[in-house]
Amino acid sequence: MQQKVLLVCNYFAPDHTIAAVRTSKIAKYLKENGYEIEVLTEKKMGEEDTLLKNDVKGIRIHYAENSSKYIRFFQFYEDMIKPYKKRRFDNLENRKRRNPKTGNIEFYPFETAYPIIGSMDYIVGQIKQIDLFENIKGQLLQGKKFDYIITSYGDSFCYFVGKYFHKHHKKIIWIFDIRDSIYRYKFTPDYVSWIPKRYEKYIWKNADGITGVSKGICKRVPGRFRKKVYCLTNGFDKTDRKNLKTDRIGSSKMIFSYTGSMYGGLCDLSVFFEAMGDLIRKKEIDSQNIEFHFAGNESAFQIFKSQAEISGLGDHCVTHGRLSRQDALELQQQSDILLIASYDFQHNEGGVITGKALEYMAAGRSVVAVIMGDIEHSELADIIRKTNVGFAYEDYNGSTDYEKLCEYLKKQYQRFTESGKIEYSPNGEEIMKYDYQYLCKRLIRIMNQVKRGKKR
Repeated sequence: MQQKVLLVCNYFAPDHTIAAVRTSKIAKYLKENGYEIEVLTEKKMGEEDTLLKNDVKGIRIHYAENSSKYIRFFQFYEDMIKPYKKRRFDNLENRKRRNPKTGNIEFYPFETAYPIIGSMDYIVGQIKQIDLFENIKGQLLQGKKFDYIITSYGDSFCYFVGKYFHKHHKKIIWIFDIRDSIYRYKFTPDYVSWIPKRYEKYIWKNADGITGVSKGICKRVPGRFRKKVYCLTNGFDKTDRKNLKTDRIGSSKMIFSYTGSMYGGLCDLSVFFEAMGDLIRKKEIDSQNIEFHFAGNESAFQIFKSQAEISGLGDHCVTHGRLSRQDALELQQQSDILLIASYDFQHNEGGVITGKALEYMAAGRSVVAVIMGDIEHSELADIIRKTNVGFAYEDYNGSTDYEKLCEYLKKQYQRFTESGKIEYSPNGEEIMKYDYQYLCKRLIRIMNQVKRGKKR
């Protein structure tokens, strides 16, 4: 008998955002494995991801929308807060604070650099999620019987739906999927930190199974509940790259490319640009033979370019603007080295594995990752080393990693000038573990294990 799954999330195809990839691929491959899938998600307007849209054909999707009352309230709030927020938001230099947990001077996201405004934004955001839930609450007790409900966080819309659904359908298995940490000390202002912590406590206790996108996130679950926690990373889908142009960009230069967000400056490639600048000054690299390509919003490009300008490389930056995901994947294929900028500020708990890094794996291109933060052995660096897809610089080990980074870039440039190609010898066995087809089979095993545990 075909098993039925209700997937609840804020981001789903055809949303043009990396956050929609995980949920859409889960739905796609569960369907391919014989499950009947229905999705409840937030209704959004804007650019569509045609690749994801094709993935979910035949899947029934229900939408939650905000009420006109909330929309009016939000517009009033935005008009009121905008004058206070904008001048602070644009000032990246004023985001550096002493971290009380580490004692280091670190870059802070807007929410915690300005905790009063950040707390207000957080509460308004929670009101939005509650409003979404309230507008579909009456439908949750109707319709088909499901065998599983999978709620993929964030945002907290899925928490409210999962909590309500679980109370009224005790026999249905509730799997809470954590794509983003619920409480993150670097991002959640102290004034409102009790809210996500309260969500966490309820989930740890009541969900039948918990999947976390990283080992660090899984470790946040208290030991007494750890037996129902499973690590299920993000990944890549080889089918996304069918029929893409693979010829290099029309240039004889060595092309480094970055596709995605800079998260307001929290993603920092300054160390990479500094290494390139040092190699240029030592005449190990000819500056006329390199270019740094960027795909994303103009504001993010300006952050990217400003980081390059510190090392005198701003003129070598090229923007493609905001691309469709298909065009972004194509840019990756046509480049020589792909850049990853990540951060892992969890006070030695870890847990940040940017989905972009795993997406890069299917491109068959070497990567250079710059991981800022307070983690000695980050999970992202560990993945890059095990798969042998490139080099990972960790800020925690900056004194030794910087020299290794320079040496890696120097060797790759020499290889490029001699042969026109980059050295790339990945570990195919390790890479396969991040293919969404493989990951979905793991999810099915987890679902079956949780089901057996619930029957006991």
